Amino acid sequence: MEKPKYPVISYSHILSELSVNRKDPCEVIRELISNSYDANASNIEIYPLLQEKGFIYFDDGIGLHETQETNGITPYVAFFSIGKSTKIQGESIGYKCQGSKLCFASKKITVITRCQDELLWRYKSIDNPKNNLNENFDISSEYHSQPWEILNGIFQRPKTQTRNVIEQLNQNFFASKFNKQGTMIIVEELEVENFSAYYSSDDYGSDTWSYLKHYIRFNTRHGDMRILRPDETGFPQRRLISFTKTPAYNDQCKIYLWSKKRSKYSLQEIKSGYPYLDKPDQAEESKIKTPSQISTLNNGNFSARYCSTFKYEERTYCIVLAIDGHRRALNKYEELSRKGQKRSGIRLADQRGVFISSEGVRICPCNEIFEHNLLKEYHLLGEAKAQSHYILIINGSFDVVTNRNAVTDSSRQILKDPSFVENIKKFFDEAKRQLQVFRELIERLNRENQEEKLEAYTQKLGVLKKGVQNRNRFKVKNIDQLKDKWIIQPEIGEEHWVGALYTMFSHLVTVDSPYAKLWVRPLTFSGVGLDSIA
Repeated sequence: MEKPKYPVISYSHILSELSVNRKDPCEVIRELISNSYDANASNIEIYPLLQEKGFIYFDDGIGLHETQETNGITPYVAFFSIGKSTKIQGESIGYKCQGSKLCFASKKITVITRCQDELLWRYKSIDNPKNNLNENFDISSEYHSQPWEILNGIFQRPKTQTRNVIEQLNQNFFASKFNKQGTMIIVEELEVENFSAYYSSDDYGSDTWSYLKHYIRFNTRHGDMRILRPDETGFPQRRLISFTKTPAYNDQCKIYLWSKKRSKYSLQEIKSGYPYLDKPDQAEESKIKTPSQISTLNNGNFSARYCSTFKYEERTYCIVLAIDGHRRALNKYEELSRKGQKRSGIRLADQRGVFISSEGVRICPCNEIFEHNLLKEYHLLGEAKAQSHYILIINGSFDVVTNRNAVTDSSRQILKDPSFVENIKKFFDEAKRQLQVFRELIERLNRENQEEKLEAYTQKLGVLKKGVQNRNRFKVKNIDQLKDKWIIQPEIGEEHWVGALYTMFSHLVTVDSPYAKLWVRPLTFSGVGLDSIA
């Protein structure tokens, strides 16, 4: 009897694929921050090591337990595993256990961890993990009572900037911040081109800002779009309360980045919450004009806020609309790059328009939502000229693809479901009733769109009129009304002109003509361009 055959899975091959930064050089930081939030961390510290092309990452979460299983696996083993996680789908964005693998595209990774019930720190160092880690690799922890010595062993001859970090992470650090629980990850020589351009934590003035710092603010869970900061941004306080009750909400975790300030390095806190612009102060308010009052929309400094929640299939979704006119966005988002100005490298254009967010983390743009027939009244908001004036974020427990830069097909089906889109329409309708700025913005966009169409049509008609005298033409001799008339010959692409000619001929064929029954007589014909000259 022939033996059964089974498929073979190559851990090394899958790890090699997963460990490469798929979209952004700082994506690994995004994944680690998500893990820290899931571990209920209250403090995160990030130390870029530019001279080693790596970093040290620490959080004071519950640690990576090696013996207590959750969802069929221990957190420690899950960190090194693929596709097996302690997290449950629908309760966390990181249930596939693949994000942490980005750490392994490096020359060396060291993990130091401790749980509350443990007397000693546990650690594991792996050289060239992307190539060496496999199903047969022993990941069992080693134990240490003086973990600061592990750091000294890794960086035996540290360069100046690295030495400053190692001195910070001394015995006192482990005794005060890392005494009971937490996890530290040390990554050396991460596979990232132009490493310092992305991982430098220093701002160098008004023209150059730290990419890493603003990546954390705009693209990670620390930038949870549900953190509304109503006192500063102008959102209603009651909506903040409803947002806090949605899954995985956390505005208590603090992130510190090792950064230079006045020539000296120290830990600097990164402000949490998705950075909606602050509401205008009294001085600015007095100068602001609404969309109907300004000469061109691109010069708009107007501002308005609206947000709400809705239920769909027993799940709560948060939706936020922050309107800031194009000129106000340019002036206030001073750290973001725009055409002709590099700044932080995070592009202003990428922060405008419609986005899908999962558990507070912005995933991908979704301007195509305006293509749905239910939103035809608002379809102009999907055009680039409109997007520069607002950001709309729809948040829920959306499933995301492996690299977390897009939602899955099943989630896209939700976004197309008429019942779901009807909730979006209700939100827009309410916002239009409540916000004069939003109402005027839509009216202005519609008016300008009609004016642009009319202008384009007028220009096209002018060109056609000038060119008519040079076009090929013909006469029809067997229709009395047309015997002495020249008719312009249709060219390729002028199907509407053919339709106009057909309509004309059909009405000129007499009733007693032997061919009359062959002609279907259109009652009306409407066209643009050359057709309208007919």
